[in-house]
Amino acid sequence: MTRRARAPVGAWRSRSASPLPARALGLAAFIAFAPAGCDRNDEPAPEPTPTPAAPVEPAAVSFDTATIVFITSTDSVVMTAEVADRADQRAYGLMDRDELQADAGMIFIYDSMQSGDTGFWMYRTRIPLDIAYFDGAGRIVAIHQMMPCTSLDPARCTGYAAGVPFFGAVEANRAYFTRNGIGIGDRVVLPGRIGG
Repeated sequence: MTRRARAPVGAWRSRSASPLPARALGLAAFIAFAPAGCDRNDEPAPEPTPTPAAPVEPAAVSFDTATIVFITSTDSVVMTAEVADRADQRAYGLMDRDELQADAGMIFIYDSMQSGDTGFWMYRTRIPLDIAYFDGAGRIVAIHQMMPCTSLDPARCTGYAAGVPFFGAVEANRAYFTRNGIGIGDRVVLPGRIGG
């Protein structure tokens, strides 16, 4: 779902900060270029009081679903996952959901390897998640737990850097990977695309 606006941590994958609305940009341009002293008494016009801009709401995004398989040393685990392989899908992720089915998740796929300094954040994500980062061969290279962030201020949402280079990630309900015996070194397979 997940995935980042906190500049100190790096370029975050999704749920990125919204751009400043056009109305606020127009006001800024007007203030910058408006002639001084436009009122009849040649008294300076009062300074306008800036109005904080409301965050731009991202449009809902649709996702295809696919069956992915986690291959462990002793078992294989099947998950139905929504596929986020476009920038708009990766940005929206699992935002604004109150639940996720027990054996469901979302797989995020990039066109190239991502730096370990980048990762995901939980802005507008209401459910606790685990995330498994994987490399280009589908091998899981890191797993992290992520807490929901209900703040209206995206800057207050924690970022979760992968810590290692990654090609994609799978988000699932908290403890999904532990419950299913999936760990670092195991593989993610999305037939025809990842780990196959």
